[in-house]
Amino acid sequence: MNKRRTRWLVSILAGSALIAAAAVGTSALAGSDRATAGTIVDGTTDSVTNIDPAANYDYGSNTLDQTIFQHLLEYKAGGKAPVPVLATKCNFVGGQLTTYTCTVRKGVKFHNGDELTAADVKWSFDRVVKIKDSSGIYTLLSNLNSVTTSGDTVTFQLKNPQSTWPLILTTGAAQIVPKSVYPADKLVPNTSPQVGTGPYKLDRYTQGQQAVLTPFSDYWGDKPKNDGLIIRYYTKSSTMKLALQKGDIDMAFRDFTPTELQAVAKIKGVTVHKGAGAAIRYLVLNVTRAPTDNVAVRKAIAYLFPRSTIAQRVYHGNVQPLYSMVPAGLGGHLDAFKSVYGAAPSVAKAKAVLDKAGVSTPVDLELWYTPSHYGDASADEFAEIQRGLQAGGLLKVTLKSAEWAQYSDALGKQYGAFQLGWFPDYVDPENYLLPFYDSGSNFTSNGYKSAKMDSLLKKEQGAETPGLRLSYVKQAQTLAAQDAPIIPYWQGKMIAVAKNNVHGVPGTLDPTFIMRFWLLSKS
Repeated sequence: MNKRRTRWLVSILAGSALIAAAAVGTSALAGSDRATAGTIVDGTTDSVTNIDPAANYDYGSNTLDQTIFQHLLEYKAGGKAPVPVLATKCNFVGGQLTTYTCTVRKGVKFHNGDELTAADVKWSFDRVVKIKDSSGIYTLLSNLNSVTTSGDTVTFQLKNPQSTWPLILTTGAAQIVPKSVYPADKLVPNTSPQVGTGPYKLDRYTQGQQAVLTPFSDYWGDKPKNDGLIIRYYTKSSTMKLALQKGDIDMAFRDFTPTELQAVAKIKGVTVHKGAGAAIRYLVLNVTRAPTDNVAVRKAIAYLFPRSTIAQRVYHGNVQPLYSMVPAGLGGHLDAFKSVYGAAPSVAKAKAVLDKAGVSTPVDLELWYTPSHYGDASADEFAEIQRGLQAGGLLKVTLKSAEWAQYSDALGKQYGAFQLGWFPDYVDPENYLLPFYDSGSNFTSNGYKSAKMDSLLKKEQGAETPGLRLSYVKQAQTLAAQDAPIIPYWQGKMIAVAKNNVHGVPGTLDPTFIMRFWLLSKS
């Protein structure tokens, strides 16, 4: 979902933005919302599902939440490992990878004036687990057994050893909220005040239109480098492009079409910034619904998938073919699908696997995608997928689409094969395996369960050395390719477009895929 989710859902995964008059960024808003020249106005085609951290498992929601809420540990821009933020120190106890403690930072205030305590930390984790929101964000805490406090110390007791627990503390599921504001068993609506400890305070949020944020005057850390932030939500990237040209927005973070990116790069005074990224796109196949309940059909799809065509024709080289759920550049990455199915599509091999299984052709296959949530190029993307999968007449593909509100609710419940994207919850190969293949953490609802995979992932989590852990990561990727419940197909960069008077954008483009607006300045 997305993402992050997008984790992003990836996740993942906001009603479609309903923008009055199709152009939110008009000058009519300039008087009240551009209070100072130093306020940064960002445009996006992402949408917000839930601002409450207990349900923010899509990328648009998480991008907004990163400005409002914080974690015990976080990745700094360009950092390789998380560092203490709302904690002053954290560590495993006893060397067993099952008990982890953090000391809560003193002197931190929430936006409502309450002081952060260990009780707030416990409350935040407990409510995510108790609410168990349908977005699936709670699955990130599936290994958490209990949270206890003693003074300023918070102790996390895990069900099984997990060396990556510090990374879990950097995810949306681990954002800290005040006990006095957020109920234990239900979400706070987007229309209600949202209270965190972050560098910005959310002054106003209008669904599908904009979020208005100002620097938090009592923020404990370094103040934002700008005078405030406005995020404007667009249903169409073409409208956002016009807003950038007219000067109604200063920058755009997600998402122009590839053709629009080429066009905006030619606008005087505008720069397209590209950085390392670990965003991926993939096709989920429901293993309990025909025809993808037949592994031979899933393998035929894998043999026919047109990765390079999508990367070049649709995205003009801004993405690269991906042959594993674990992106290239992360430790333990294997081109597992390339090894099993080859680098290029093969009609002959797809036919052979179907013939061997006695599958009659053509196989009717219904593919679902969402037309705007992952960018307006999704329709072109799935036209290429349809064309590629129908090569040789082995599959008869019908394309169907739905906007995100309907789409995200249906997924594995109604759809047999469907598009999703993923932005990392934490930058580690584990985050591209557990949410998709572990029977206890799989948020896709595609019915995939494998005792062998569960065993590998449990060993990966509890491995005591990096080398041993990555060996399990590699084995899991190979098994995932053989079973093919998901077909990964591209990996993308982190891209942001900004006027030249917006400074600091390249410094926040890294594999964490976090747009740290507070580091940006405007001259």
